[in-house]
Amino acid sequence: MASIPAQFADSRLSEHLISARLLNPLCSPVNPLLRSGIESLDRYFASVKPGDLIEWGIPPGLNGRLIPVQFLKHALPASIWIYHHHGLGVFASSWISHGIDLQRLFFIRSAKPVRELRPLFLEDTFKRIIIDSPKNFSNGDLAFVSQQARKHQQVVFLIRHYFLSQKQGNPYASLRINTWQSGSDEFSLHVIKGHITGKIRIPLREVYADDN
Repeated sequence: MASIPAQFADSRLSEHLISARLLNPLCSPVNPLLRSGIESLDRYFASVKPGDLIEWGIPPGLNGRLIPVQFLKHALPASIWIYHHHGLGVFASSWISHGIDLQRLFFIRSAKPVRELRPLFLEDTFKRIIIDSPKNFSNGDLAFVSQQARKHQQVVFLIRHYFLSQKQGNPYASLRINTWQSGSDEFSLHVIKGHITGKIRIPLREVYADDN
């Protein structure tokens, strides 16, 4: 999943907000449950509710982003993926091949999302906000984003560019999880904070089961 067309990457936040507001609300479920369709994974996310922040540890090169992507395949409300991929982008054709509706998922590049995209967090237009590997993200940014998510009943994914440690916590995250592809036939996950903690192994075929 690596690059989107220039017209999307170069779109300004104001344009994204206007487009998202124009989506037919009848086609956008209000606060749908966060569901991947993978039973063993959904069991760990059953307690996630609107207003929660989920922190993911996903080092580069291990295909770990394919796991949070599973939660964007079903009953997707207007959502936005804020990315800072150290010079990389996101291939539109790859997202489509994984079953993502690009009419409902918007993309914007920012290394400092709270500073550069503050209006996004001040309204409830996007019910899913994915903040992918921000270059700068302070504890103050965490507190602000978490507060706004609770206020607007949004679910926020915060993706880190490294594995999360149990020694260094995050009081703002309701769930913290490391994900990576282990070998050629399965994904490994380690939930280090949540209603249920532990390790999960998901066969590769389940991740690709609904892909086109």
